[in-house]
Amino acid sequence: MKTKITLLILSIIIALPVFADGLWGAKASFDINAPGKWHIGDTSFVNYHSGYGFSVGGVYSHYFTDNFFLEPSLSVFYDTYSEDLVIGEGMGGGQDPLIYKVGLRLPLVVGYTFDITDTFALSVFTGPELDYAFAGRYRLRDKTLNETDDLDLGLFGNGSSQRRFTCSWKGGIGFPFSDWRVDFEAAFGLSDMIKGPASCKENRISLSLLRYF
Repeated sequence: MKTKITLLILSIIIALPVFADGLWGAKASFDINAPGKWHIGDTSFVNYHSGYGFSVGGVYSHYFTDNFFLEPSLSVFYDTYSEDLVIGEGMGGGQDPLIYKVGLRLPLVVGYTFDITDTFALSVFTGPELDYAFAGRYRLRDKTLNETDDLDLGLFGNGSSQRRFTCSWKGGIGFPFSDWRVDFEAAFGLSDMIKGPASCKENRISLSLLRYF
């Protein structure tokens, strides 16, 4: 399913330049990452805790009419959040684990801009979004030890806990002005990010600034 969505998004991005004139731009986002609960069988519990991140990249907006648009984008992201970790009896709660990862984010949204007044407009948009993480680590820090004793563990690959590909559904509202647009966005996880019997989905809210050229 994720492969089909990826191919669809890439095909549309490749085909867009042959259409009528569009708008190219750059976009930067500040993100709050809010992973959902872990689910194992009939049991659910909080294991991941919210963190922060950011992304930067390019945008192409194709307007089919004066108001209806299709907007793919591609950005590089850096995400962080933390995880509860129980090491065992007698550890004194010394662990302070942090997760961080870097990757590519590929959303494809459709939207409509409402011209409220001559000087004020409102855009709404929604669509699928793919994430591919090409690097990620666990940093397990024991507060009773020195920084030189921190332990870094890979987040992906053989024997790791997370998948590199995840799929979300994105929605948001934007406020265009001049050659700029300020967006408030939310992405809700559709695919499971965890390998094995547990399941967990990633969610995110973002504040973005888009500049058209």
